[in-house]
Amino acid sequence: MKPLTDLPLHMFETAPEGLAHEMDMLAAGADEGRMLALIWQSKTPWLVLPDRYTRSDPYPPAARASAERGWPVAPRKTGGGITPQGAGVLNLALVFTADPGQSRAIRETYARICDPMTAAFASMGLESKAMPVQDSFCDGDFNLAVSGRKLVGTAQRWRGTTCLIHALILTDVDLEQAVEAVAQFSKDLQHDTKFDTKVHCRLADLCNPQPNINTATVQALGQAVSAAGFDPYQPASAAL
Repeated sequence: MKPLTDLPLHMFETAPEGLAHEMDMLAAGADEGRMLALIWQSKTPWLVLPDRYTRSDPYPPAARASAERGWPVAPRKTGGGITPQGAGVLNLALVFTADPGQSRAIRETYARICDPMTAAFASMGLESKAMPVQDSFCDGDFNLAVSGRKLVGTAQRWRGTTCLIHALILTDVDLEQAVEAVAQFSKDLQHDTKFDTKVHCRLADLCNPQPNINTATVQALGQAVSAAGFDPYQPASAAL
């Protein structure tokens, strides 16, 4: 049996740094054929969105207005919708290469990250399931929800036969501020999507009192991800 390995939390000053390291990990996984894992957090608040959104005419003024409100904007290479980053948000990214003939069916692919997260949350006393959550930000069929409220959002990107799959976990973020930032930016982009703070939830509100919810969550995720066969990815120390 593979021994459990500590999976450290990497703190980056900005969300774009974390996203760049995810892409580096995807390249490393594609080159080496290894199963790799990274947990990270941005020290500062950001909004992150799929790269395709940046090609719309309303994007430049919308991004400037969001930055003026304290939420600078950065594109990402995975799909989904607009998401908040910063204190109170953890990111788990996994990379794996599909074996020849292995299915790339979306449900099986998302199971690679949803199953270990479900196990991690179960070890924290929570029952979660993959499901869409109407009026949540970046909604999708493979959110993880607790009692019908969104706790985790997921997205993925393939490079040949290698997949980067990403999860955003709400630990103790200020939900009202985060959802309002997403909603205002979405409005400025002239999207008609509606968002409701009440359909989201945070680990800090679901778990028994923890001295540090980040520490408890990282430990639980590290054990579950390691048991699933993933090794820690060490980001390059050089500044990006």
